[in-house]
Amino acid sequence: MAENLGNLRKLREIVGAYVVALERPEELLRICADTPGDVASAVAAVAEAFEVSDDAAQAILDMQVRRFTPESFVQIRAELAEIDRRIADATA
Repeated sequence: MAENLGNLRKLREIVGAYVVALERPEELLRICADTPGDVASAVAAVAEAFEVSDDAAQAILDMQVRRFTPESFVQIRAELAEIDRRIADATA
């Protein structure tokens, strides 16, 4: 069964955003600490700082701290590579 390309691209956006956040954890924490207001303000600040969509920014903010371990980072990069492969297969 062919994979839904739209779903793969959305998943790629989220996992790609994880990688960006994992590469810049200090910046993510600073943004969270410095953003006054509600969740929408934090989402907007993260989206702007990391140049991602609001959905991706929300996903970053929903990440558990344990995702920042080196082993988890390797797994997320591997997941991103697999998604990229699946997108390439779906568009070939």
